[in-house]
Amino acid sequence: MQLLLPYADPARFLAELINKYGFSLYNTWSSQSVTLPECIGAGFVQLFVKNDIHFFRGIWDFNEPTVFCSHDPVGKKGLIDFRVSNVDQVIHSSALEGAKKFEWEITRVDGIRFFIPEDYFIGTRFDLSCRFPAFANDPQIKQMIKQLFEIPSDDFSNTMLLDAKLTEFVFYVIRQLSNAKMGPLTDCSLPQRRVDCISEAHTMILGNLDKEISILQLSRSVGLNECDLKRDFKKIYGLPIRQYIIQQKIERANRLIVENHLDFKETARSLGYTNIKHFEALFKRYYGKI
Repeated sequence: MQLLLPYADPARFLAELINKYGFSLYNTWSSQSVTLPECIGAGFVQLFVKNDIHFFRGIWDFNEPTVFCSHDPVGKKGLIDFRVSNVDQVIHSSALEGAKKFEWEITRVDGIRFFIPEDYFIGTRFDLSCRFPAFANDPQIKQMIKQLFEIPSDDFSNTMLLDAKLTEFVFYVIRQLSNAKMGPLTDCSLPQRRVDCISEAHTMILGNLDKEISILQLSRSVGLNECDLKRDFKKIYGLPIRQYIIQQKIERANRLIVENHLDFKETARSLGYTNIKHFEALFKRYYGKI
């Protein structure tokens, strides 16, 4: 199943869930909520709109594999998107992590999405992208994410508390990402062409997590020598290329296991691993368990 929805316009987003997919609308304090029709699954989306900032919490389980995608280009209307799932509680951003399409698998989700105009931040889109890896690993941000998911979702009397906590989180997202000291690239000035090449390599990595892609292949594809590619990739994304690829594969594996109910061996093979024992060791090292 595919949900094709606008993401940049919260009113249209809500209207199309209701009119195209049969979601039911009801109002809660300072928010609007829609519930899934029983024929396609169970759960809800609770949407908060604050002038030109909007965010929502969604908890649902579709009856069949489901993908959300949007015709809106990434970054439409200057919006920076942020998403975090209760599965791993790691914050992501299509706009800042180089995604070319606004799309992801959503079969089973307990997650929160934020959409904040770029004008609220200090720095260019490139500055924000460079700061993002350090921001995502900031202990204060991780603790606040943990607190968000500790608010019980089965009682809408918590809406007032959730609204306050989500608004507080938006404040810290803007403040932390606007901090010029945040991120690995603050003392380094790279030519724009070099930055574009590194961004292209990053996009290739995310688009080929199911394949074995070498640093030599990346360097030839983006037109940089291997030494420059490895050095500058780490400056921008905070990790060596090999370590970054492993991290992304493990995080995707965890989402596939929890949200899509894939078994461990099937997940490992879908990400290009033939040595299941090796993959198991990597997964345990990252999450501490399987």
